[in-house]
Amino acid sequence: MTDNVATPGIAHRAMAAELDLLADLMGGTLSMRAAGQRWLPREAAESWTAWRVRLQRTVLFNGLSRTVQALSGRPFARPVTLESAHPALQKLTENCDKEGTSLSDFAKRLLQRLLIDGMVHILVDRPVAGGAPYLVMVTASQLIGATRDDDGLSEIRIAETHIRRVGRFGEETSQAVRVIGRHAWQVWHPRGDLDSSVIGTWHVATEGQHDYGRPPLITLNVAPSGFMQSRPPLIDLAWLNLAHWQSASDQRHILHVARVPILFGRALQAAEGDIEIGPNRLIMADDPAADLRFVEHSGAAINAGRQDLIDLEDRMAVLGLDMLRRRPGNETATGRAIDAAEAHAALTGVITTLRDGLQAAFEMAADWLDVPDGAAGQIQIARHFPVSDDAANEADILLRARLAGEISQEAFLAEITRRGILAAGGGISAPTQASNITPKIRNQRGNHE
Repeated sequence: MTDNVATPGIAHRAMAAELDLLADLMGGTLSMRAAGQRWLPREAAESWTAWRVRLQRTVLFNGLSRTVQALSGRPFARPVTLESAHPALQKLTENCDKEGTSLSDFAKRLLQRLLIDGMVHILVDRPVAGGAPYLVMVTASQLIGATRDDDGLSEIRIAETHIRRVGRFGEETSQAVRVIGRHAWQVWHPRGDLDSSVIGTWHVATEGQHDYGRPPLITLNVAPSGFMQSRPPLIDLAWLNLAHWQSASDQRHILHVARVPILFGRALQAAEGDIEIGPNRLIMADDPAADLRFVEHSGAAINAGRQDLIDLEDRMAVLGLDMLRRRPGNETATGRAIDAAEAHAALTGVITTLRDGLQAAFEMAADWLDVPDGAAGQIQIARHFPVSDDAANEADILLRARLAGEISQEAFLAEITRRGILAAGGGISAPTQASNITPKIRNQRGNHE
C-alpha cells in the first residue's frame, strides 16, 4: 500500500540489493547462513537436506570486514578535534550521542558506514524538555524514504528498532518509523504491537513540533548516484567476497566427499551384510571377475578450487589496498602537484566527505544553541596517513608481482606489513565490533520522540 508509512521509497529500493549484500557480509558467517539461498543457491539436483548440510559447513572469509577495519582505523591515529568552537559545542564533542560516544569514536562509526554503504546520515536531535542537541547516526538502510521540493528536503522517514521491557527481566524488540518534516515529527508503530487482532496497519504513537524549519538531517555521500542514492566504494570487493563464499562452499563440500572414499564391489557372491570390512579380515571370491576396492577422488578439482580461493583473496586485497594508493596527478616540480595527487586518493576523498558532514552537523547544532556565527568551530581530521610515497609505490609493485604469480601470498602480506600498510600481527583481520557495523537507532529521548 502506498499509504503505508513503512513503504520504501524509490532511492531505498534502488540501493536495497547491494545494501543487503553488504549487511550480510559484514554480519559474518551466521548472517550469510541465515540468508540461505539468496547467496548460496541450491543446485538443480541437490536435495534440501544435502544443501542445508553444505550451508552449515560453509564458513565466511570476511575480506570486506577486514578491509573496512583496516581503512577506518587509519585517519584516527590522532583524535578528531573541534577547534575554535563555543564551549557548548566543545562539550558536545565529549558525548556526541548522549550515550558517552566521543567525537573520534562517532567519526569512526560514520567512516565505517561510508566505506560500507557509500552514504550515511547524521540526525541532529534534542530532548523534548529542552537542552543541548545531540547527534544520531542514521544508516543508508534505515532511511527508507525522503522527499524534497523547491525549498530542499521536506520530509524523511527513518526505520527504527525499539527495545522495551517485558516483565522484570525480559526484553523484546518492536519496529517503528520516525517521520520528520519541516516543523513536526511523528513516531509510527504497527497497530499489531498493541492489538494482536489487527496486523499490518500503523498508527501514530507519539508526535510533536520542532522549530528548525527543515528536517535536521545531514547526508554524507561519497559517490552520489541520484537523490539519496550512492555507489558503495567497496561494492566490487563485496561481490568478490560473495564469490569466495560460494567457492568456499564448493571447496568444503568436495573436501568432505574426497575424504570419504566409496567402497566398490563387483561379482561378489556373499550375501549382503556378510562381508566384514576392517583389519585382520580376508574377503575371498571364486569368480575371476570379482573386485572389491575403494574409489577415491583424484584431487585435481580440489587443487583447482584451492587456487580459485587464493586468487579471490588476492583480488580482494588489491581492491582494499587500492583505496590507499595515490592516484597520479599532473607531474610538475611543485608541491601543488603532490597535493593534487594526494587529493585524488580514494580514502582521502571519503575523509573529506566525513569532515564536511560533521562540520555541517555541528553548525546545525550551533543554530539550535543560538551560538554566534563563526563560533561553530572547525572539524580537524588527519588526512596524511602513515604510508610514505615510497611505501605506496612499492605496494603497487608488490600487488602487480602477486597478481602475476611471481611472489607467494605469504611474501606479499609480509612485505606490505613491513612497510606499515597493514598492521603488524594481522591487524587488517581484527574482528569488527557489531555495535560499530550494524547500529540500530534506539528509543530516543529526543525532540522527535
